[in-house]
Amino acid sequence: MQDCHILITRPEPENTLSCERIVTHGWTAVPLPMLDIAPIEDAQQRAAIRSQIFDIDTFQYVIFVSKNAARLAADWLDTCWPMLPVGVHWIGIGQGTTQALLEAGIPAISNPGHTTEALLEWLKPAKMKDQKILIIRGLGGRPELGDKLEERGAKVHYLSLYERKKPHYTAQTFFMLPDIHLIWVTSGEGLHHLSEYATQHKPEWKTLPILTPSSRVNQQAKEMGWIHASCADGADDNSLIKATEFHIGKQHD
Repeated sequence: MQDCHILITRPEPENTLSCERIVTHGWTAVPLPMLDIAPIEDAQQRAAIRSQIFDIDTFQYVIFVSKNAARLAADWLDTCWPMLPVGVHWIGIGQGTTQALLEAGIPAISNPGHTTEALLEWLKPAKMKDQKILIIRGLGGRPELGDKLEERGAKVHYLSLYERKKPHYTAQTFFMLPDIHLIWVTSGEGLHHLSEYATQHKPEWKTLPILTPSSRVNQQAKEMGWIHASCADGADDNSLIKATEFHIGKQHD
């Protein structure tokens, strides 16, 4: 299993970075993004985004749900705020998102876990009452975080910076792929697209080990017919590499 072919389904540009990490471990990376990330291009929507970015100093907490949210928001902040406003708590969900913010010069902190659920446990309910919170995400993101914060008395607003789309692949794409031994999936939406393609073109993939980022997505995978779904407890490379090493170690036992 040292020459393990791992299917990486992250969106770009993270897919390329994950593939580079995998190669350093002596494994073979097979890139096949299951989400396309498209920044909002509509002029009216971009004007609304700009307005919200200019008002970002009115929020006590700004929460970024993904690396894409962090990267795109950093560009907007550079444009609208030559110096970041003070008094704002910048929070990234997961270490990868937080690291992306830090690299962009945004002094973000992160909860100890990697998921929305872990963040909710970490944020003290009493502290959230009457706090104005901005959640930066993609269009149509999960509402759970905002709903739970509102239950705690927070005033939640959303800022959507990008759309997530299903990539278009043909039967030829799947025919040309090498044999796959293990699959990384990093979101519920990516899993959904992968499952559709697997059902159509590669039903045997559903018998392969698949690593998921959270117990929620792991349960979804099992419900979609993935027989050997395992939770890596994080969507970041380190968590998935650790879970991959564990799996390969079991194969050798």
